[in-house]
Amino acid sequence: MSYQALPKELHIQDSSIAGQGIFAKEDIPDNTFLGMSHLLLGEVIYRTPLGGFINHSEDPNCLKYFDDGFYFIRTKKAIKSGEELFLKYTFYEITS
Repeated sequence: MSYQALPKELHIQDSSIAGQGIFAKEDIPDNTFLGMSHLLLGEVIYRTPLGGFINHSEDPNCLKYFDDGFYFIRTKKAIKSGEELFLKYTFYEITS
């Protein structure tokens, strides 16, 4: 098995939200496991390609969950082919 930066049903493309984003290449059912987005080692957070390209939304279609130093992403609802994936960012405090 060779390394894949993203699951087969996802790809990176230009986003109208912020530069580039993660998009579905095919329909993805609700509650589908998509992979690891971040790794927490001590106080340092490392992003995978999935975590580095997924954009923020106050109404996300994906959610992240934490398990023993790893952050994973699941779909929160069914996602249609061509639709961009979003998380609600909570790692960093955003100030103006």
